[in-house]
Amino acid sequence: MNTHLSVRITVHGRLSERLTAAFDGMAPVRRPGATELVGEVADQAQLHGLLSRIRDLGLELESLTVLDADATTEHEEIST
Repeated sequence: MNTHLSVRITVHGRLSERLTAAFDGMAPVRRPGATELVGEVADQAQLHGLLSRIRDLGLELESLTVLDADATTEHEEIST
């Protein structure tokens, strides 16, 4: 069984290349006023690690979206 989750994590502001490098494996998508980090996580433990890194870097989490396997349809969104 494949337990990987495709996720989109949106943080406030435009992240620098240095900050996006802290999220290895996640593709940055820069939007006006926000940066989306899109990619796969192996399990909930890895997802919690990414969220902890966001907190530790002092970034403001805007939303977390779990995507369908094809990463085109939103499954669940958690906004802060």
